[in-house]
Amino acid sequence: MQVKKKEVGERILEAARAEFAERGYKDASLTRIAERAGVSAGNFYTYYSGKDELLGDVVDVVFNFIPKFIADLAGTITVLDMPLEQFSSFMAKELYRVFWKHRTELDILLHKCGGTKYEKFSEIIGQLVYGIIVRRNFGEREISDYERVMARVVADGYLGGVLGVLGMEWNEEEFTEMVRKLTLFFFREFDS
Repeated sequence: MQVKKKEVGERILEAARAEFAERGYKDASLTRIAERAGVSAGNFYTYYSGKDELLGDVVDVVFNFIPKFIADLAGTITVLDMPLEQFSSFMAKELYRVFWKHRTELDILLHKCGGTKYEKFSEIIGQLVYGIIVRRNFGEREISDYERVMARVVADGYLGGVLGVLGMEWNEEEFTEMVRKLTLFFFREFDS
């Protein structure tokens, strides 16, 4: 029985993260991952049974945390009731703290997990952002079809904007300022 070494497991995870980021789940190769990690194929299988388990170890933290984070924001009345300027600054700082740290994993989840249990991640996030926009603009009241469509369009635009900003090279200050401006733009009241 082979003993698992933490350092080897970490090298495999790093190699897998890079492989999934470059090629996506479908085209990722366990042989290439093992080579990148500097381990034999046999040693690789001491750590992972296959590509599904490995993908899970790469993305599960983000897959589980980010929807909870956004849902928690949506359920926080004090956040939703903040003046727009304060709300935009808060969102920018929080999105930097959460999204920026895990942007590679987030990119894999959003764009490179077709055919896996993770492929609906962007829809999950989009629905949660939609919920924040609805609650912030309309409170608990019933909304019309027109308002529902507008909220969906705004949610998709906001999420697309934030994800676009994540794909660029920024320092913390630049990133938070871009997200603050996006938040101000997309979260303005619908009637203004």
